[in-house]
Amino acid sequence: MKLHSTNGFIIYAKKMNEADMLLSYITEDYGKITCFANNARKSKKRFLGKLEPAMLTNIKFYEKPGMTLDILYEADIVEDYKNIRKDINIYLFLTKITEISRILCQERDNSKNIFYLIKNIFKSLNKLETGASTDTVSVSVNAVLLKYEIYFISNLLKFTGIYPNFSNCIECSESNLHNSFDFNLKKGGVICKSCAENKNNGNAYSEIKKLPVNFINLSDLMTGSDLSIINKLAVKEEILKDCSIFLRDFLSFHTGKRLKSFETI
Repeated sequence: MKLHSTNGFIIYAKKMNEADMLLSYITEDYGKITCFANNARKSKKRFLGKLEPAMLTNIKFYEKPGMTLDILYEADIVEDYKNIRKDINIYLFLTKITEISRILCQERDNSKNIFYLIKNIFKSLNKLETGASTDTVSVSVNAVLLKYEIYFISNLLKFTGIYPNFSNCIECSESNLHNSFDFNLKKGGVICKSCAENKNNGNAYSEIKKLPVNFINLSDLMTGSDLSIINKLAVKEEILKDCSIFLRDFLSFHTGKRLKSFETI
């Protein structure tokens, strides 16, 4: 067996029995990996306090030929974004990041962009002070987290190669000059009015959604900018909520899975 070492974030953890765990990581050098951690819940030296969410760890794992799971040997803390785990609003948002990453990212699809996307968001969220004690503050916090959400999902879709086509009608290739086309969830792109109404294209009514106001401009801007764009953008919270709902519907339709994290926020 070959021993590997890399930095990574836990995106999935499951208790297998009284001691063992199954863990999925987004790593810096190997993309998404899934490891079996023998005696993880009892080994104080190798794993105690090192298998938490919102924590960057250096992990050592064995790759055994013919096995679908890697074997986690040990983990050491590199950076602990503990403030994320102290704030319920930010922590619930964290569940979206981990669930979406687990579903969309493929095993050993080594994209450093995804690792650094998550790392930069965690570092930024760790510095975010919500202090949600009033309705006014709470609303502003929700708006900020919604911007993080749109930023994360838009960029993850881009890095995984499934970012939707917003530029041209997927049926006739007509240019979407004024961003006025609707969206076909099944075919993953915008569709002009005439093609949407053409029964020969086989478009079901339930598959066609109206895009939120300014969603295309917002998403394109976020995929072409660094995280500083979040503080620069002034967008009404209702628009951000509509964008979040659209992204949830697109991800659910694309993956065929119900995203539980969207139901808790």
